[in-house]
Amino acid sequence: MLFLLNDQIVDVEIPEMHLERRWRRIGCGRPHAFRAHDVVNFVHARLEQARFFVHGVDHQEACDLAALVIARTGANSLILRRSADGSTQPHLRIIPHQVLEVYARGAANDEGSAPYRSAEPRRAFS
Repeated sequence: MLFLLNDQIVDVEIPEMHLERRWRRIGCGRPHAFRAHDVVNFVHARLEQARFFVHGVDHQEACDLAALVIARTGANSLILRRSADGSTQPHLRIIPHQVLEVYARGAANDEGSAPYRSAEPRRAFS
């Protein structure tokens, strides 16, 4: 499943299984007790911490955080919007899959890597 985490897009296969395998490394404790609000707060804090100390999250951590958000909220994006005072506010969204595919292809082209290929068959727009 494609997930947009700020300006980074990741593809997480079977998010629930990913989360079950990696929840200890994520550092969130047992995620099954998390409510959507708890998940958003945890991911927001982790992204803020990474922004200040490491200049962002790596691909694996982005996949881990994406799996947590997908499994516990059903959203396929979490974007931090900057306020006038410099703070950030997290926003969960469900973005149409086709839009995420286009974004992923564009990101792959920008990085000079092979174009993104969807595992799903193409469907005509209705």
